[in-house]
Amino acid sequence: MWDVKQIKAVGFDVDGTLYHTPEAMGAHVGKILIQKAAETLSQDPDDLAEEYLKRRDEYRSNTLTLNSFGLEGEKIFQNVWDEIAIEKYVVRDSKLIKMIENLKNKYRLFIITNGTGRQVERKLTYLGLNFHDFDPRIYCYDQGWVKPEPAPFLAAIESLELKPEEIVYIGDREDIDIEGANAVGMKTIFVGGPSARSISSGQASSGFTSLADLSCSDVYSIADIFEI
Repeated sequence: MWDVKQIKAVGFDVDGTLYHTPEAMGAHVGKILIQKAAETLSQDPDDLAEEYLKRRDEYRSNTLTLNSFGLEGEKIFQNVWDEIAIEKYVVRDSKLIKMIENLKNKYRLFIITNGTGRQVERKLTYLGLNFHDFDPRIYCYDQGWVKPEPAPFLAAIESLELKPEEIVYIGDREDIDIEGANAVGMKTIFVGGPSARSISSGQASSGFTSLADLSCSDVYSIADIFEI
């Protein structure tokens, strides 16, 4: 396991990491995406749904799934978020606020997320966080990037002016967050696995294997890892 004392910057994904995406929100977004895709393709939504869900299982990304139909996935996805009342699902989190405040006192904080600045900053505000506490804030869709491609991670390294091994990135998607950060040499923490204290070198006693250096059950467990 890497030495936490070597870490100088801590980065986060947003959706599914800083807050747990409610099933109701995920289902609502998925339904609207299928409707939008069906309208553009002049197909019946019910007929398209089966193929859409099949492809989403394959691509593991709504944006890439939309692209596979020849659609502008990023544009459609962000338009859908503009229509959703995010405040119904993303609410102030006092425990998260305290943890981020404590982390900020010891480390530089940053964000890398698939999304636009407009949408992400709304979510951070509803969580009760000050998005200015995160620098850099890399909104991939504003740059034409999509994780796990290396560009956003390399941009963070350049902005922070640190060595990759001095940076840890935290996310809930191994195929998008962890693979992307690992590829450029960052340390990684996977949110959604066993307790961080039960895992070493990616292998938990339960048999869970993670691509990340460490895994934890939820974002609040980050406080234990960094002893804050």
